[in-house]
Amino acid sequence: MRRLVLSFSISLTTLLAQMEPQPATYEALQPVSAADFVPATKLSSTLYTIAPAAQPDGLHLTYTLQGPNGAESVTGTQILVVRTSEIQAITALDALDGSEEFGKALVKAGAEKVESVKEAAKDPLGTAQRLPQGAARLLGRVGDAVKNTAEGKANPRSGAEAVLGVSRKKSALAVQLGVTPYSRDVLLQEKLDATARAMAGGALVVDFSGFLLSGGVGTAISVVNVNQTLQRTLIESTPQEMSIKNRAALTALGATPAEVEGFLSATAFSPWQKTILTTKLQDIGRNPDPFLRLASKASTPEQALDFMQVAHILRKHHQDSAALVSFREEAGVLAALDSQGVLVAPVAGDLILWLEPTEFRASTLRKMAQDDPNVKSVALETDGVLSARAVDEFTKRGIVTIPQALGSIR
Repeated sequence: MRRLVLSFSISLTTLLAQMEPQPATYEALQPVSAADFVPATKLSSTLYTIAPAAQPDGLHLTYTLQGPNGAESVTGTQILVVRTSEIQAITALDALDGSEEFGKALVKAGAEKVESVKEAAKDPLGTAQRLPQGAARLLGRVGDAVKNTAEGKANPRSGAEAVLGVSRKKSALAVQLGVTPYSRDVLLQEKLDATARAMAGGALVVDFSGFLLSGGVGTAISVVNVNQTLQRTLIESTPQEMSIKNRAALTALGATPAEVEGFLSATAFSPWQKTILTTKLQDIGRNPDPFLRLASKASTPEQALDFMQVAHILRKHHQDSAALVSFREEAGVLAALDSQGVLVAPVAGDLILWLEPTEFRASTLRKMAQDDPNVKSVALETDGVLSARAVDEFTKRGIVTIPQALGSIR
């Protein structure tokens, strides 16, 4: 009898253990081949090397980039593409800086700029009258800079550069080089500034015509398929002008003042990125409050670029699959409902693995679908790829997965 009771006790214990929730098992974070994720045009160069193995974190990959300044860790394929473009741009500018032509242009620019700003400061009205038609926009923009220079409240160089359109030259140069004028690379900034001053050379005060945009767009822009009209806006507008236009555009979409200001004041985004994002949201044409609320919390360049990709994914779905009718957000998970009843969850990443954050996203999406009778299905769209395990787990939960939603980065 005692043996029978003991046997029953063991069996019951085993049964109860089987009935209790088991600890979740997730994928191991094993290195992957960088060559499977990095664009072929960026994988190999005489200027840098990329380590063969990349380390996943469940969403992004971290690469080891060996460049002119030594080794650095870069998280995210998109950021890696930006960094390699910056290295190539610095090299190109180095070659230009060492030329005799550049030296002469820089000397000429320095002399003519000082004279130009003095003239504008002494007689701003007369200077404006001597400018060709169409230059009034620039003078309206830099009037304060000229006035402050004349009154001794500003550095003559800054006043001169405002008048001479050095910032515009810098932006145009950045586009041609495939980088952004708001790069956080100090050396690149210095070289862009010096080259832009040499390019301006004082002549820009009297000739604003004939500027042609390059047909090829740099990495920081091409990643979101910017058209030439938007390119021109980015090049010709000051950060203040872009902010004013963005505020008006987002407000017209129905965004609340608090969400608009939160987004526009987010320092993780450059003025170009804010303008590009605003344009994408305009293309979708729905109240972007949920998107702005999450975007305003971005604190790093990597997170900012993720939102650029997310906006691109949503815009592509809106234009190519079915019109989006509303944005929504729950527990930090962004989604949008389309006209066919599909709840679209955009995710920017390189390699999505089945980890705890991934499971949380899946659970949140299921809850969002269950709480809204208008939702007929759920689809997770990413610019990267998913592991077989992740695809299987999402499928079990009734969530369709769409990898490389923006096309193959390779």
